[in-house]
Amino acid sequence: MKKQDIIILTSIVVVLITIRAIFNIPNFNPIGAIALMGGVLFQKRSNAFLITLGALFLGDFMLGLSSPTYMEYIFSATFLFVYISFIFIIMLGMVIKNRVSLLSVITGSIISAIIFFLITNAGSWLALDYSKSFSGLMSSYAAGVPFFRATLVSQLLFSVGIYVLYNLATQRKTSVA
Repeated sequence: MKKQDIIILTSIVVVLITIRAIFNIPNFNPIGAIALMGGVLFQKRSNAFLITLGALFLGDFMLGLSSPTYMEYIFSATFLFVYISFIFIIMLGMVIKNRVSLLSVITGSIISAIIFFLITNAGSWLALDYSKSFSGLMSSYAAGVPFFRATLVSQLLFSVGIYVLYNLATQRKTSVA
């Protein structure tokens, strides 16, 4: 990956993190897309993890500066599960990297939303006041269902947006299949 491409990709990530910090809509944000596309587009694994997770943390920290409640969240157990889900989503991006296409980005986006849902709600079950039983786990998942649509739609919208924008900015040919 050329230095210019890294600058373009990092710029896209920074703009999206800024958008998230300004328009903080619960579960409708570019975070999962940044994780997926970071895994897809950064050639070096270290860049995929360091730049992507660093940018995500920077966005969370910016939100924390504007809200004491959010700053408390950054240092909570549930926050850890959010980042664990991002690590898995980055790895998913690395899996589809060698056969990246619009279709694989859409499929990866759907899988990413599911990964985020499963891991973060399991984390809520472990860290919050849910019964530590199968029934408690199912209650945690049920509580997360209303947020899943926003997660899925934003994952699809922002992932496809990053894919198309990056391809246009770097003059790569966008594959549809």
